[in-house]
Amino acid sequence: MKTAVTILAENTAPIPSLIGEYGFAALIEVDNYRILFDTGSAEALFKNAKAMGIDLGAVDAVVISHGHFDHTGGLINYLKQYGPRPVYAHSGIFAHRPLPMRGGDYRDIGCGFSREELAAAGGIFHWQDDFGSIAPAIYLSGAVPRNNSFEDTGGNFKMVIDGKLQDDPLVDDSALIIDHPDGLIIVSGCAHSGIVNIIEHACRKTNRRQVLAFIGGTHLMNASRERMEKTITALQSLTISRIIVSHCTGFYAASQLYQALGKRVSKGETGMRFEF
Repeated sequence: MKTAVTILAENTAPIPSLIGEYGFAALIEVDNYRILFDTGSAEALFKNAKAMGIDLGAVDAVVISHGHFDHTGGLINYLKQYGPRPVYAHSGIFAHRPLPMRGGDYRDIGCGFSREELAAAGGIFHWQDDFGSIAPAIYLSGAVPRNNSFEDTGGNFKMVIDGKLQDDPLVDDSALIIDHPDGLIIVSGCAHSGIVNIIEHACRKTNRRQVLAFIGGTHLMNASRERMEKTITALQSLTISRIIVSHCTGFYAASQLYQALGKRVSKGETGMRFEF
């Protein structure tokens, strides 16, 4: 099974011809099947794909990790430019999500479009609220069980239900899982479910113990010392070859992971391609 993950949008860009953008998007190729995983927050997906010579029109399906703007911002434009595509996601991505700001103000950090608007743009819905296959050896985690006491969503996230503001558990947070012969390849948008919860869920559902790579955001940028210590201890107990952190991991968290886990940890930036 030939697999490649190319980061098309991420906070940082190490190459002058590419642009950084707060968010995440990646092209995932499993043999001849191509998945666009998330779409960044604005235009980086399109500009970087063009600069890299990547044909976004050849994508077979789109996967959305969760309903935040920095992962869904390019989706409507993508569908309008390249035509209808299957869109795999948890059905909760459309939640109204105001983020509390200083001074009592709020900023809407939701996906910014409705289910009807996405359908009108060409989105062909495939809701994956639970673990399930989207193609041979490729799975979407669905809602990830929160089985430990130290991982949380990574921020003061809120949502509105029936007109009432309440804590947002981000149940729509999902990861893509590729059952590669050499081990699982897990791609995450933000890991609001927790990197450890996600890895353990993927291993449990696939009955695999070896993780070849975890790639993407981990939302550890605001993690407490206790959470980082327990996360590192848990990761050390897992059989995982590579942890490629991006987007919302944060400099200090990334440096702590590298210090504890060594060369297994690396930074994933715009334009980088990982082959397995």
